[in-house]
Amino acid sequence: MSRTASGSRLGGVTATTTARREPPPRTAFSTAGVPRVDDDARARLGERLRPLLWLGLVAGTVWPLTAASTVAAVLVLVCAACAVAAARDPRITTEAAEGDRWRTALLSLCAVVGLVATALVPVGAAYATVFVAAGLIGRIVLDARLVHGFAAVFGVALSVVFALTVGSWWGLFLGLVVPVLASQALNRARLHREHARVVALLAERDALREAELVGAAAQERARIARDLHDVLAHSLSGLSLHLQAIRAVLAKRLGPDDAVLTSVDTAADLARSGLAEAKQAVAALRAMPAPTAADLRSLADGHGAALTVTGDLDAVGERLREAVYATAREALTNAARHAPGAPAAVTVEVADDLVLAVTNAHPHPASGIGGGGGNGLVGLRERAALVGGTLAAGPDDDGWRVTLRVPLPDRVAG
Repeated sequence: MSRTASGSRLGGVTATTTARREPPPRTAFSTAGVPRVDDDARARLGERLRPLLWLGLVAGTVWPLTAASTVAAVLVLVCAACAVAAARDPRITTEAAEGDRWRTALLSLCAVVGLVATALVPVGAAYATVFVAAGLIGRIVLDARLVHGFAAVFGVALSVVFALTVGSWWGLFLGLVVPVLASQALNRARLHREHARVVALLAERDALREAELVGAAAQERARIARDLHDVLAHSLSGLSLHLQAIRAVLAKRLGPDDAVLTSVDTAADLARSGLAEAKQAVAALRAMPAPTAADLRSLADGHGAALTVTGDLDAVGERLREAVYATAREALTNAARHAPGAPAAVTVEVADDLVLAVTNAHPHPASGIGGGGGNGLVGLRERAALVGGTLAAGPDDDGWRVTLRVPLPDRVAG
């Protein structure tokens, strides 16, 4: 949205000053040197296949069908319930990952019940429940002492139980799998959390850099405005004063009706007009242009978010567009900080109301990122109130959602 002011027309030359709009600063987000953790797709695939895994363990335990195998199969189902309850603990994604002891207790119960099922049916697949618990505890428990303690206790227990029930000391080596699985899961979860923290820091750095670039652009515009004011406004003001003095002298010498006075009056009018237009150009330079739909798309692309705009966003007022842009920027920054790697989407609908919705999926359980002080959301609610709207933020079925809603009685709001 350019602002153009025609300058003075002294000497038959028309000078035009255009307050050209700077392009929005590009996101400087870069993950160069950051270890890549690509287990998000693998984790989603594992979640889909997990019911089949438990069904396979039940089938491997219950067959051949006997009274003992039936009881063992029921115990395997109990193991599955414990593991699912531990994996779906909502406290996993909080910053401190509360509930480590609770999840460890559930997985310990899963392992104990699995050992009982193994004792009932040694030739079945019930012993694999201990492996599943060992692989899961490293992902959802942050305290390494709990993980190592679990691996040591149930590694030894599985070795002893399997060796005694099968009647072969080769079964002692089976327990070595438990600490291996737990250690690998713990190391991978640590890598994932470290990657999530680095990505969150990069997102914060990019937000600060974007703010610095915007501030630098504003300072440069202000400097140009000061230079224009000093050069044009002062020069044209002095010219106008000199013309007035010349007219007064000529009026005394030549008389008030002389043709020369008409030319002097014309030059004075041009000087005053040029001074007014120079002030408009300076004001246009000092005014920061409001973001547009193109700026919003650039913001979404910089965060890797999908953008859908319905209606003409550029038709609404500048203050409202500033609120939309600021809300989207804060929501996407929070998504990158608290749910790194999770897909995000930005939707804007311009109808009777302007509705902005920013959604992101839940973070990976191993990320350990979540929570926050909420100061940014407080500022966004205040900004929404200034334009006559409301802002809502909270969890939904798919993750987290931030919604800005502003009534548009005339389809254009300022």
